[in-house]
Amino acid sequence: MDDPSTAGRVAGPTTSVTMCAAEQLGQVGELVSILTPDQYLHRPRGASPIAGHVRHCVDHYTAILAGAGSGTVDYDRRTRGGPVETDRDAALARLAHVRRLVGTVAPGDLKRPVEVVSVVAPDGSVARTPSTVGRELVFVAHHAVHHLAVMVPLARALGVDVPAEFGYAPATLAAGRRPGADA
Repeated sequence: MDDPSTAGRVAGPTTSVTMCAAEQLGQVGELVSILTPDQYLHRPRGASPIAGHVRHCVDHYTAILAGAGSGTVDYDRRTRGGPVETDRDAALARLAHVRRLVGTVAPGDLKRPVEVVSVVAPDGSVARTPSTVGRELVFVAHHAVHHLAVMVPLARALGVDVPAEFGYAPATLAAGRRPGADA
């Protein structure tokens, strides 16, 4: 059954998926670019540094891009402590590279099936779930929004002037909700 709330608003699959995914990486990159190296690495008491959130986002995007080729997406394979997490300039370069790769995902690839492998319990139990490249690009883009929502207040607490729309989901912005508006 058609949902009347989305009638007339659905963009083509390339526009709605690859552009959204690339835009979220662009916002992460823009945030990193306005930070000093010390701000990027600053570890607030009881929280992860912005660098850790950036690395996590890059790892997720890298997982879906690798999975698009192999057929298996494993978000639990991460590169902890690598250059993205320890060097602001390396993070900017990696973000730009991954963003370019996201932009090369062909429209036909969005429907390609993949299997998502996830550790679902502390004992290491794994679940295998069918999905598509397009669905997983939507997931990583929305996942990046949530990490931006954590990074933005960390940056503001360090005195960084962050654009007001950063850290908000596209649906929130489309609905006309802005920072300070009622939720």
